[in-house]
Amino acid sequence: MPIRGHNQRLMEPSSVQTSAACKCCNAEALFLGSVDFNRSCEDRRQPRPFPPSPEMVPYYRCGNCGFIFTPYCDSWSAADFKARIYNDDYQKADYDPNIVNGIQATVSYANGKQLAALLAGSERRIRLLDFGAGGNPGKMGQALIDRGFRVTSYEPYFADQVALPSGKFQVIFSVEVFEHCHDVNGMAEFIGDHLADDGVLYFSTMLHPHPSGDDVMSSWYIAPRNGHISIFTLAAITILFRKVGINIVQTAFGLLGIRNPTRFPNGLFV
Repeated sequence: MPIRGHNQRLMEPSSVQTSAACKCCNAEALFLGSVDFNRSCEDRRQPRPFPPSPEMVPYYRCGNCGFIFTPYCDSWSAADFKARIYNDDYQKADYDPNIVNGIQATVSYANGKQLAALLAGSERRIRLLDFGAGGNPGKMGQALIDRGFRVTSYEPYFADQVALPSGKFQVIFSVEVFEHCHDVNGMAEFIGDHLADDGVLYFSTMLHPHPSGDDVMSSWYIAPRNGHISIFTLAAITILFRKVGINIVQTAFGLLGIRNPTRFPNGLFV
């Protein structure tokens, strides 16, 4: 997901190098391997939705924090992402079979109901930002709105109009979004700028082990056709958000980011 605009040409396969600087900690990241551009998370289910592509996407792994990433899309504009990944065929790469029964039956809507239950009692007293919403609103945001919460959506790909949010938010939630961000430092700065001092970042992304074996390239999560271009470890995501003064913790509720103790009216965090 782009945070800053770029208008350079697409990276050519011949530009693959043996190492790159880690985007999270700036240590050396060595070339790990390549996968074809059409590889998607749905390849776990046969037949794969897209045929193999001759276009190969290189990934690198940081020796310090374990972050796995590709610079392949670093020069893409938002229009490039929309045309090449988040187009009409994207649903084949990220398919929720429950959508045929309406958005209330989807996993995203269920995630929104779960977050609403955690925040119950704070409906009119806190502002929420859905970062990478998947729409305006997205399915998860709609579940929260249906339960009386004030939700602002930020979505550069699946909404007709993209408006940058203003002000601070007591809750920023972002479910299965960070792996889509090529400018991870811009993403962290964006969230840092919009998270209230006593707010909480609630997010999910699949964290890979660190250290990891070379077979990590076989992970179903490394899927450029889904836009999975940044694969985090706990160390990598911790280092990234520490730059903007946000501490990452794993809890029974999931992955959270906090600066200071929160003071939600429902007493969820004390």
